[in-house]
Amino acid sequence: MQEDESKKLIDEINLLFKRSNIKELHESSCEKLQLKVQELIELHDKQKKKTEKIIKNHASFLQQLDKRNMAQTASLSKKDMMLRQQSKMASMGEMMDAVAHQWKQPLNALSMMNDMLLDDYREGRIDESYIQEITEMTHMQISHMINTLNEFRTFFRPSKDTADFSLNECLKSVEILMKDELLKNGVTIYRESDKDIILHGEVNEFKHLFLNLISNTIDAFNEKEISQREIHIKSHKKDRHAYIEFEDNAGGIPPHVIHAIFKPNVTTKPDGKGTGIGLYMSSQIVQKHSGTIRVQNTQKGALFTITLKL
Repeated sequence: MQEDESKKLIDEINLLFKRSNIKELHESSCEKLQLKVQELIELHDKQKKKTEKIIKNHASFLQQLDKRNMAQTASLSKKDMMLRQQSKMASMGEMMDAVAHQWKQPLNALSMMNDMLLDDYREGRIDESYIQEITEMTHMQISHMINTLNEFRTFFRPSKDTADFSLNECLKSVEILMKDELLKNGVTIYRESDKDIILHGEVNEFKHLFLNLISNTIDAFNEKEISQREIHIKSHKKDRHAYIEFEDNAGGIPPHVIHAIFKPNVTTKPDGKGTGIGLYMSSQIVQKHSGTIRVQNTQKGALFTITLKL
């Protein structure tokens, strides 16, 4: 509307200027010219104030939007931290349970050897070779307990710096952590690799990632009562990328869940048995290290594929 009004005023001023070229110019025309120019100036000032108000309102809106975005980002960050903490506490509980399982067998063995030692002494069966054999067995059991404890200590120790590490050594460490759990549930892990792959990142986070995948598979085996239980882990390098595949024969992931399996609070487990955090945190770990993780069902089970830049 104001643009139309300005154009109308300018047309009228141009007409008055044309009239001013006529010799018989009336004084009224000059007065009108002055009034029209003044009216145009006032209209321009009015438009300028309106534009300034719009800019100010827009700036205020952007400021409020920034504050809202900052609050939302802070809220999401807090939620993510809570999920990480929940995942860590869940893993810690599982690991403490695993420590108890891992130490139970060697402690029982040490107790049994101690009883045997006393009985054999009373029956006069002890000689130097016997003592040497008992000593070696005792050291072996203690060494197993120390190695297990060291693995758990490094797993829970926060790692601030990234570093190069061996994928094979990382997977071996995870198998040590879950040795008794795998034996108890009758799960066999087969690893296949052309040659060792050196990754860069936080090794404990990768252990967490692999533990989540194996733990979920064990739960699936138990829920579906699978008799023959196998996990195949394959790794290879191609075009400056590392590919790690976890494949099981646990029957696969339900079709209505598989598309959202990496989202928080999504779980295939019964109520009270799953948090829906494990695979979400696994995906976050992979993304943090500039990688991708995807899943698909095969004829026998689920196949997780992790791709990482080298």
